[in-house]
Amino acid sequence: MSSASDGSIPANRPAAPKESGVLRTGGATAALLSVLAAILIGHGLIWAPRGAAADTADRAILLLFPKPEEARPWVPDGPAQLAEGQDLFALIDGGAELFLRHGFERAAVQSYALAGGRHIQVEIYMMRSTDGAADVFARKTGPGEIPLDLGDGGAGGEYYILFRRGRFLVTVAAGDANADAKAAVLRIARAIENRIPARRP
Repeated sequence: MSSASDGSIPANRPAAPKESGVLRTGGATAALLSVLAAILIGHGLIWAPRGAAADTADRAILLLFPKPEEARPWVPDGPAQLAEGQDLFALIDGGAELFLRHGFERAAVQSYALAGGRHIQVEIYMMRSTDGAADVFARKTGPGEIPLDLGDGGAGGEYYILFRRGRFLVTVAAGDANADAKAAVLRIARAIENRIPARRP
């Protein structure tokens, strides 16, 4: 019989349990389910308790911002700011009444920066209904803007883009009208458009 000191494995030692494929992928699956739940609750497709629903809706709207590679070389300038209901007055400089009058629910604002002090500001507004988003869009756009094929309706000016999709309204505005800033504004707008689920029939 071999001893433990000769380097062999004792006959009575239990074999190591095999690693389960479920255990290996459990973390990734949980993360995926969490993101999916955030999106569904944020869009009102499933129910959650009030406090949990608010936190989940905030996560859902934050998920609409572009990935770093989609905004590069522009980078987030600090964390996004969030507002719900009457808190919108503290978030935006003027215009809150228009949103609140048409069923504003929550908003997220993220600033992006580039060397030299240049900025792009992205504002995402979640309304209670598609009609509310359409009404605000109609009042914030005019004949001087260029129609754009974005979402359910889009318009652009010299340095900004405004579009709506479903119950969301999005503005992306640069601090200047240089060619690289205008290209980044369109790229960021497209990235957000692609993240907003299509309107249900």
